[in-house]
Amino acid sequence: MARILVTGFAPFLGHAVNPTAWLAERLHGSAVAGVDLVGICLPVTFTGAVPALLDAVAVHRPDAVLMFGLAYDTDNIRPERLALNLDDATAPDNDGVIRRNQPIDPAGPMGYWSSLPLDAIIDDLEQGGFTVKTSRDAGGYICNHLFFGMRHAHPDLPAGFIHVPPFPDGLKPEDRGHRTGMDPDRLQQAAHLILARIARVC
Repeated sequence: MARILVTGFAPFLGHAVNPTAWLAERLHGSAVAGVDLVGICLPVTFTGAVPALLDAVAVHRPDAVLMFGLAYDTDNIRPERLALNLDDATAPDNDGVIRRNQPIDPAGPMGYWSSLPLDAIIDDLEQGGFTVKTSRDAGGYICNHLFFGMRHAHPDLPAGFIHVPPFPDGLKPEDRGHRTGMDPDRLQQAAHLILARIARVC
């Protein structure tokens, strides 16, 4: 049976709960559209995230990789089209490391496109009642670093990155009232739609 590796991240930058860690744990050991799911939680560090993911790829030998990350500032699902060869963030990782304007691989390409069927995924999500805002690139923090590292190491393996909102109880007090976040059940429903589409290319 085909297998999809689903990744989430540990809490970071003062966010006590990372919904992507919950999602990876929730999906682990289940199946969608006849495809087995393996979920793992990755460290929010420049030095640890990619090695942990590549170790999991070597162990589980997935047919596709779906990476999730928290985008606190949005209530939309945000598929990322491009992984840039650039670490450029003002915030520290969980090791306290800040990287500004540094290529991830000086000998590598400028970037990699997502190799997931993003346009079909977006259509499925919108038809399912989800608000989607496509993003050009995954930024300059650990999410982009992971996305680039995965595509660089396994360019022929379907892989991509999607940002998701915080849970409602993860919103800061000043954001409650004009933000909604996304309930866990809705997040899992969105993940199932995404995974069902990816299953078609496995």
